[in-house]
Amino acid sequence: MTAAAGVRELVAAERAHLADEVHDAAGHGFATIAMQAGVALLMIDEHPERVRESLEAIRSTSAQALGRLRSALDVMDPEPADHDLLRLVGGVRAAGLPVDVEPAEPYVPAGLEEPVYRVVREALTNVARHAGPGGALVRLADGPREFVLEVVDRGGGSPGAAEPTGFGQVRAAGGRGLAGMRARVTEAGGVFAAGPRPDGGFGVVARFPRDGVCLPVDGAGSRGDA
Repeated sequence: MTAAAGVRELVAAERAHLADEVHDAAGHGFATIAMQAGVALLMIDEHPERVRESLEAIRSTSAQALGRLRSALDVMDPEPADHDLLRLVGGVRAAGLPVDVEPAEPYVPAGLEEPVYRVVREALTNVARHAGPGGALVRLADGPREFVLEVVDRGGGSPGAAEPTGFGQVRAAGGRGLAGMRARVTEAGGVFAAGPRPDGGFGVVARFPRDGVCLPVDGAGSRGDA
């Protein structure tokens, strides 16, 4: 490889990195803003008093998104201050997307807070953009050999649908969402999978090994009890 080719490769890699960081920083906020704007348009005639709630949420979310974007541009490595999953889910619920969390008081092992938070944030962002009214399920399971995170889009598609809905559309469209989630999980030593569920919708699964060995993931969100 020539020196010029090496420089071009480094530049391309850095551009991809910067794009991923900006996407992580701003994508969730913009998706929430779009959802709240849609809610306001639906209620403006019949329930004008509730439009104020949507506008206040848009103002708050846009300020937060702008702050994250500035941080990303400044340091190129934005991290949530506290990785508070319940606060994240609460913000998504306030934007109008039903989200269930199992267990109600989730536990995340030390060292996994950032990748778990980022996967949940990205997955819920994509559900908010693309899924139907069924909402999402965030399930965390801490076992003796592995910690498992699952995020399921409950609102999209029919069983066995050829074209996945929800955040599956991000994959089909060549977006950065699933690639970014996979990168975060892999960097933390885990295994990531995503795919349509047999009972409809779409799911992502991240498995983090406890003992250095992680079982293979053949599909995502394959459990039919959600």
